[in-house]
Amino acid sequence: MKTFLIIGAIVIIVFILKACVSGNNSADDVSRQSESDKPTDLKDNDKLIVIKNVTHQDIEQVLIKFCNIYNKSDYAAQPRLFQINPSTYAVTFPYDIKFDLFCFAINFLKYPIDINWNAEIRAWATTNTGDQWITEKSINKKVMLYLTVDDKEYDNVFLTTNDNIGYKLGFAMAHESQLLNMPKERYVESDVNYQSLKSLKFKDFD
Repeated sequence: MKTFLIIGAIVIIVFILKACVSGNNSADDVSRQSESDKPTDLKDNDKLIVIKNVTHQDIEQVLIKFCNIYNKSDYAAQPRLFQINPSTYAVTFPYDIKFDLFCFAINFLKYPIDINWNAEIRAWATTNTGDQWITEKSINKKVMLYLTVDDKEYDNVFLTTNDNIGYKLGFAMAHESQLLNMPKERYVESDVNYQSLKSLKFKDFD
């Protein structure tokens, strides 16, 4: 019995290591579909991620890795980076991005591959019909998305609506949306004005 347990543990460890290596390889693979498939029409949306306590070099590397992972079969993510001050950056999506991938981006920015940082991540968006995880209590509302220090699962984000209804959005196979008794954090507006970003220099990633 003990032998079977040891073998089982080894199999699990090997599986985890393979998954990690696969993720790292994907993040460094710059292959893309044809440039002709890249979206060029701007799509109105207010999705915004604010990243604090990071360097310019690191945030660029994280966005490159994110695009390398999710833009293999199509251009699903085309983030635009703005520098607010030496350690604060804003990311928007001028060609829009699906809500679930937007949530993945928030999580990825908090826990990037091969980059160690203690970034503060907050994001905002207006939800729409058909968005992953969105229910009748959160639809067509302005929401804030974030990670919490007490969350040790590392594969979800938390959501608070502008009327302070809270959810935990899970990335597991079932893509669960868990209504919370109270939000992990109360809703606050971003201190970065989305519209004011239009006057700043930016860099696009794909």
